[in-house]
Amino acid sequence: MSPLRVTLRWALTLTAIGLALLAILAVALRLALGQVDSLRDNLETLLSARFNAEVSVAELRAEVNRLDPSAELHHLRIASRDGRDLPLLEVEHAELRLASAASLRDWVPVVEDARIRQVTVHLYQTPERTWHWPEPAELPPEFQPTAEFDLERLDFWVGALLRQRVEAEQVRLVLHGLDRQVVLEAPSLLMTGDRRRTHVEGWLHVEGQENIALEAALEIQPGRRGLADFSAALQARMDVASLVELAEVLSRNDPVRLDAAEGKAELWGRWHEGALQDARLDLDVPQFVVSNASATLALDDIRARGQWLRDGPDGWQAWLSREPLADDDATRGPAIPEHWHLRGEGRDWWLNTSGFELDALAAWRNRVPLPEGLVRVLDSLDPQGRISGFGVGRRNGSWQARGALHEVAVSAWQNAPGGGPIDAWVEAEDLHGKVTFVGDLDTRLDFPRLFREPMQLTAARGVVNWDYRGERVHVDGQDLEALWRGAQVQGGFDLALGGAEPGELELELAFRDIDAVTTPLSDWLPVGVFGDGLNEWLELGAAGRVTAGTLDLRLPLREGIEPDDIELELALELVDGHLPFAEGWPALDDVSGRLAMDGMRLEAWVEHAESLGLVAQEGRVSLADQMLDVVGKLAGSSEAVLDYLAALPFFDLDSSDFSGSGALAGELALALPLDDPEALRLDIEADVDVPALVYLPLDIRMHSVNGALAYRQRDGQGGVDGVLGARVFGGPLRAEFDTREQGVDFSGRALASGLLSWAGLDAAAPILDGVFPYTARLDLAEGATRLRFDSDLSGLAIHLPAPFGKAAAGSAPLFVDADLENGVIEGELAERLRLRWREWGAGGQGQAWLEQWSAAPAWPDGSGWEVEWRTPRLDTSAWAEALGGLGVDDLELGDAGPDALRVVRFTTPCLDVMQRCLGSAYVSAYPWSGDDWRLDVDGSLLEGRVDYRPAAGGELDVALVRLNLDALAPEQADAEGLLDEIALAPSPAAFPDWVGELPDGRLRVASLLHEGKSFGPLTARWRASPGSLQVAPLGLTLGRVSARGEIDWEATGDASLTRARLALDGGDLGTALERLDQPIAISNSTTRVRSQLAWPGAPWQFGLDRSRGSLDIDLRDGRFRYLDSPSARLVGLLNFDNLLRRLRLDFSDVTGQGTAFDSVIGNATLYGGILETRGPVVVEAPATRFTLDGQVDLARRELDQRLGVTVPVSQNLPLAAVAAGAPVVGGALFIAHRLFGGAIDRATQIHYRVRGPWTSPQITLEGAE
Repeated sequence: MSPLRVTLRWALTLTAIGLALLAILAVALRLALGQVDSLRDNLETLLSARFNAEVSVAELRAEVNRLDPSAELHHLRIASRDGRDLPLLEVEHAELRLASAASLRDWVPVVEDARIRQVTVHLYQTPERTWHWPEPAELPPEFQPTAEFDLERLDFWVGALLRQRVEAEQVRLVLHGLDRQVVLEAPSLLMTGDRRRTHVEGWLHVEGQENIALEAALEIQPGRRGLADFSAALQARMDVASLVELAEVLSRNDPVRLDAAEGKAELWGRWHEGALQDARLDLDVPQFVVSNASATLALDDIRARGQWLRDGPDGWQAWLSREPLADDDATRGPAIPEHWHLRGEGRDWWLNTSGFELDALAAWRNRVPLPEGLVRVLDSLDPQGRISGFGVGRRNGSWQARGALHEVAVSAWQNAPGGGPIDAWVEAEDLHGKVTFVGDLDTRLDFPRLFREPMQLTAARGVVNWDYRGERVHVDGQDLEALWRGAQVQGGFDLALGGAEPGELELELAFRDIDAVTTPLSDWLPVGVFGDGLNEWLELGAAGRVTAGTLDLRLPLREGIEPDDIELELALELVDGHLPFAEGWPALDDVSGRLAMDGMRLEAWVEHAESLGLVAQEGRVSLADQMLDVVGKLAGSSEAVLDYLAALPFFDLDSSDFSGSGALAGELALALPLDDPEALRLDIEADVDVPALVYLPLDIRMHSVNGALAYRQRDGQGGVDGVLGARVFGGPLRAEFDTREQGVDFSGRALASGLLSWAGLDAAAPILDGVFPYTARLDLAEGATRLRFDSDLSGLAIHLPAPFGKAAAGSAPLFVDADLENGVIEGELAERLRLRWREWGAGGQGQAWLEQWSAAPAWPDGSGWEVEWRTPRLDTSAWAEALGGLGVDDLELGDAGPDALRVVRFTTPCLDVMQRCLGSAYVSAYPWSGDDWRLDVDGSLLEGRVDYRPAAGGELDVALVRLNLDALAPEQADAEGLLDEIALAPSPAAFPDWVGELPDGRLRVASLLHEGKSFGPLTARWRASPGSLQVAPLGLTLGRVSARGEIDWEATGDASLTRARLALDGGDLGTALERLDQPIAISNSTTRVRSQLAWPGAPWQFGLDRSRGSLDIDLRDGRFRYLDSPSARLVGLLNFDNLLRRLRLDFSDVTGQGTAFDSVIGNATLYGGILETRGPVVVEAPATRFTLDGQVDLARRELDQRLGVTVPVSQNLPLAAVAAGAPVVGGALFIAHRLFGGAIDRATQIHYRVRGPWTSPQITLEGAE
C-alpha cells in the first residue's frame, strides 16, 4: 500500500475517531445528560463491542448550552483483548460543543468548539510489513474507508471536515515496528474561524527531531450557501529528510531501503463551490539514496512539477513533468517517461506517457535495488528499444493499454521466443491483447528450444495475440511472414504456458527457396527436438537447396521429454543435395528427390545422386530408431568406383594409386546402427569391364580387366568374392577373390619385354627375353597378411655374365615373400641375389646382396636401401659386352633410385681388364639429396673420392690420393722403352656419344706411381658437349718441371681427332726423366718447352709417327750425358755428347760428366712421322757453339742432319789441326779458350753431315770456315 493511501486511511481514521467521540456524546445526551456518568459502564460495553477491544473512560460529563449540547471526558483508553493489553487509542482530555442549528442545516454534525489534548494512536507492524491494530480489535465498519477512489465522496468528507471547529494539542502517532518504533508528534492542530473564513493549520515532526517534517495551512471561505459551496486554499510543505527514520520502520525487511534524503515537497490545493478544482505539486530533492543488499542508487537534483484539474462535473485530468536527472543516460534516452498525463471521468481513467528507452530502463536493474526475482527476469529478457508512446487505463469497466514500440528486442525467456528489433503496435484489454509488428534487415527471432541459432531475418511481419485463461497464458502468432537467409517463410505458432499443466508449443511453417548449401541444413531445422542420432547425422553435413517444404511441430515444454512425446512432420523437396551416410563415409552429392520426417523417422527418396563420380538412382535413405538404411543402384567409371571404395572407412585403398577407363554397374544395400557402427551390414555387387587399369605407384598396366565382384561386410568383417581376368606384363592373369576365406590367388604368365617395358628398361631387351610363368598368393588372415610370389623363370633367357645369366630352357627359382602385417619383405634368386626390406620408423630399411652374403646379416642403422656386390673376379670385358648395347640414359636409376638408396658397395679382389687382373677394387657409392652422389674408391689400383652434385652446379669431382700407372701400363716384356710403348698406330677411335653427355668435372691426383717412383700432383678440368671434350687446364708436376696445357678431343665424321697444347716450365729436366724412371740424358737449371700436337683418334691413341705439330725448346745452363740406352734415343736429336764422342773430340778431362751447354734453343715441326727443325737448333757451350739442322724419321728411326761446330782459335793455331779432328788439338783449343778467354779472338766453324740410324749414324766432314 502506498504512503499516500496509508496517510489518507489514518487521516480518515482519526476523523472517524473524532466522530466517534461525537457519537459517544450524542448517545450520552440521548440517555440523559444529567446521568451521563451513571451510563459510563454501558458506554464502555457498547464501544468495546464496536471496536472489539477493551474500552475504559475515567470520567464523563455532559450539559446543554443554548440548545447546543456539550460533553467532556477524561482518560479514554482503548486496548487490545489478546492478553497483552496493548494500547490502541488514548485520549487524556476531550470536550466539544455541537452546533445544533448548523448540524441540522447541513445535515452533518458540526462541532462548534472542540478541544482535545494528549491524543495518542498506536499502530503495530505485522511480519507481512502491514500496519493495524492487533486482532481482534478493529474499526467499526462505518468508519472504515473504501478502497475505491471516489471524487464525490472525497469532496463530501472534505466539506464535512471544514465545517468543524477543533483545536488539538499533543497529538501523537506511535508506530510499533517489529524491532523499533517511531513516534510522530503534532504539538498543535487548529481548526478555527468565523462566518467569513475558516483557518486550519498544523505541523508534524518525528519525535527526537527538531525539524518540522510536515506543516500545512488551509483557508476556507463560505459560499452563497455557506460551507456547502465553500472555497478554500491549501498549502503544505514537507521535509523529505524526515522520511528516512520513518522509512526504517515502515520498510523493515523490504528489499529497498531509504538511506538518505534531502529536499522538500510543496503542495497547493484550491476548492471552489465546495469541490476541489486544482492541485499542484512542486518537488525539489537534491539527494535521494536507496539501496538493497547488493546495490545502491543515488539520485541527485530531482525536480518535478505536477497539476491536477477538475474537468466537468465528473471529469478530471492531471499532468506531471520532471526535469532530466543527472543520472539519465543521454545516449540511451530517458529510462522513465519525462511527461505523464492522466485523465478520468467517473470510474474511467486513462494515463498517457511520453517516450522512454527500454534498455535504459533495464540498465537501472544494476543500480536500482529491485527484488532479486525481478532482476533475474530483466536479466533474462534484456529488453532493448524505444517506446515512443504508452497509454494505460480503465474504460467501460475494462483495463486497456496501447503502445507504439520502435526497434524493440527481448531475449528468449522460459521457452518463450525472443527476438527483435521490430516496430510494433501493442493493444491490450483486460487479459488479452495483440501485437502487430514489422521487422527490418536486422531482425532476429530466437526459439531457444528449437533452433540452434537465432533466425536472422531480412524482413518480417505478423500479428501475435495473447490471452490469459485462468492461470494459463496462450500466445499465438498469425499471418507470420519472414525472409530468412533469402528464403520465404510463412506460418504461425501457438504457445501455452502456466497453470498445472505443462507448457506446449505448436509451430506450423511453410517455406521455399531455402539455400542449405552455403548454410548447413541443421541451421534451418528445429534440431532442438531431434534425437542425438539424427543431430549427429545432420552434423555430418546434410545440405541442399529446398524448393519447397513444410514443418509441423508440437512440442511439450517440460523437463525430461522423450522423442515419442514430440509430434513432428517435415517435408522437403530437395535439389543439389548433399546426404551423408556416416562419419568417414563418402556422401551423396547432387541429390534430387524428397526428404520427409514423421516423428523421429527420416526418409529420403533419391531420384538422382552422385558420389565421387558414381551415379546413384532409384535410391532410398531412411533413418529411424538410430538405424540408417540405404539402398540404390550404382553406375560409373572404374576410376569413380575406385575413388568410392578408397573413401570407405574400412577399405585400405588409395584411389590415386589407380588410373583406368571403363564402366561398372552394381547395387548397394547398407544398414548402419548409428549407436553401434561396428554392426554395419553392407552389400556391394558390381560387374567389371575395364579396358585398361594402371596401378600408378608401380606403374603396373592391366588390360581387359573383366569379371564379377561382390563385397559383403558383417559384424566388422568384410570380404570380396569373385573372379577377375586381365592381361599384365603382356601375359594373362587370373585373380580369384575369396577374402572371407582370407585369400586371393593369382596365376599368370609374363613376357620379358612386358616386364622390361614396365621397368622402363626397354633398352635392356638384349639382356632378357622370353616368357615365364608365375603364381602368387595373398593371405588375408587377421594379424598375418602375407603375399608370396613364386616362379622358376623357365622360358626366360638372361644374357649376363656368370653367375647371373641363364638359358631359356633352364630354371632359376625366384621367390618374394612379403609379411604385409609387419612390413617385412624377403626375396631370393637362385642363390645369386638376395634382398630383404622392412618398415623402420617413418620409412623403411632394405638390403640387397649379389653373389655373396653373410648367413645372418645385421640390419643397418638407418632407413633406405643398401646394395652390396661381392665377387671374386669382375670381368669388365664380359660385362662391357653384355651391357654394351645400353646407353648411359638406359642405365639411369630413375627419380626414385637415389632417394631409395642409402649406399651401394662393390668389392672384388680382381678387376679383370682384357684378361689382366689390374688389382683389387672397393667402391662405396652414397646418394645425397636429389641426384647428388659420393663414391669412395680404394684398392691396389687407386684410392680417393668421387663427388657428383648436379644440384650444386653439376660438376663431377674426382679426387684421388694415388693412382698406380704400372697396373694400367700393358705388360710387354720386350718393350725397348717409352718410345716403343707410345709409338702405336691403331685405327682412330670414334667419339662416343656418351662422352658428350658426361657432366663437367675436374680430376685431382695427389700421387701417380710408376715403377716404384711417384710424381704429381696431376690436376685437370674437363667440359663435355655433344661431339667434343675439352680438358683445360691440365697440369702435372714431374720433379722440378711443371707441365701445363690443354687437350681437345672432338668428333670428325666416324672417327675423332685430339689436339694438345702443352708447356713445360721449371728447373732440371732430368728430374722429370727420373720420376718417369727413364735414363737421365740431360740435366739443366732452366727448362722452357712449348708444344702443339694433333693426332687422329682418342687421347690415348697418341703416336709420334701419326702426330703433327710444333715444338719450341729453350734450355739453359745444363749438360748432355752419354747414355747408351734405348730410352735415351728419344733425345738423340740433342744428344751432343754422343755426337762429339763419335767425332772423337775427346774432352774427357774436362767433359767427363757430359757435354756442358749454356743454352739450347730451337724449333721443330712434326708431320708424317718426321721431326724437322725450323732453322738450326743452337747449342751455346762454354768453349764452342753447336748448330744442328735437319730431320729425324721417327717411323724409320733414321737421322738426316747437319752439325756445325764453331771452335774459337788464335791466329797462330793451324786450321788443319782442327780439321784433322785430332783430339789433342781439340782439347788444347778448349783448354786455351778456357785459360785465355778473349785473348783468342778468331773462330773456326766445322760442318758435319749426320746420316743413318740414330743408334749408329754416319758422320762425315763436309767443310770448315
